Amino acid sequence: MASRLGTDKDIDRVAFGAHQLNLTRLRYFVAVAQELHFGRAASRLGISQPPLSLHIKALEEQVGAKLLTRTNRHVALTVSGRILLDQATQLLDHAERVSHVMQGVGAGEIGELFVGCVPSALYDVLPKAATHFRKAYPNIHLVIEEAHTADVMKAVADGRHDVGLVWKNLAEPPLESEVVLEEQFVAVVPADHPLAAREVLSLEELAPEPLILPPRKISPYHYDHILASFVNKGLRPRIEYEVPTILSQIGFAASGCGIAISPGFARTFATERVVVADIEEKMAPVLLSLVWNKARMSPPVSQFRDVVGEVFRDARDRVGEREPKLP
Repeated sequence: MASRLGTDKDIDRVAFGAHQLNLTRLRYFVAVAQELHFGRAASRLGISQPPLSLHIKALEEQVGAKLLTRTNRHVALTVSGRILLDQATQLLDHAERVSHVMQGVGAGEIGELFVGCVPSALYDVLPKAATHFRKAYPNIHLVIEEAHTADVMKAVADGRHDVGLVWKNLAEPPLESEVVLEEQFVAVVPADHPLAAREVLSLEELAPEPLILPPRKISPYHYDHILASFVNKGLRPRIEYEVPTILSQIGFAASGCGIAISPGFARTFATERVVVADIEEKMAPVLLSLVWNKARMSPPVSQFRDVVGEVFRDARDRVGEREPKLP
């Protein structure tokens, strides 16, 4: 081959050879090309001059072109050398960026986190948790998807979601869970209802009223606990409506359809058309849990779990301050 390249065919051959080039060898070449002096380049690279010369010779053989002209006093780039210097500089810069990104991914500082969430947790605590998380990990993109407990847990098990916030106390393998917030059930009463003047209501008073509960199909945990609380007192509740979300339960109550029995989150969404009353009997608490797949644990999942735990501890403190004041 000629020692000097200038045709498109020659350039293509250099580019083709670059697919197999060693990054270390390219760094050596760039140092020589920038210094135009083997001694200074060797000193900059922290190696001796003879191995550097051998690497440049091997690189020239690999690309099939002369990259440098060299005399006792002068080093210069050939046309091929100038082309390779430009391409190698870009390639090395890109390789450095890739390395930085992958280190960030491995450390959990860069990436994407898919979070499944029950509707009622979307309006208060989760946004606060997301804000704290984004401040700590600005290069992790959060993707939030709203769904009911069963759907969120299935998505986490299948790997479509990384973590989930659900109304459940325990998760079954391969999922693991941690309770992050406890809420008591409350009664959401239409503002013009005779019971609206009461701050605390008993199950005996609620049983004959048209009740609004979450559907058992999507919230078996809630439905069963509410029903058991009545049955254990020998009461038969009058369940008129099964409505899926806290917001929709409040809407039904506000329209005079009945009294909703909802998690304490209902206080956050209550309007002037409803009154939220405590329930006298101590019912089983409503448990909001964070779930994840143990087999797919990653640094972002672990970090999100820590941040959510911290934020929800603050929320638990607020809940404790508004416990029912019973006689």
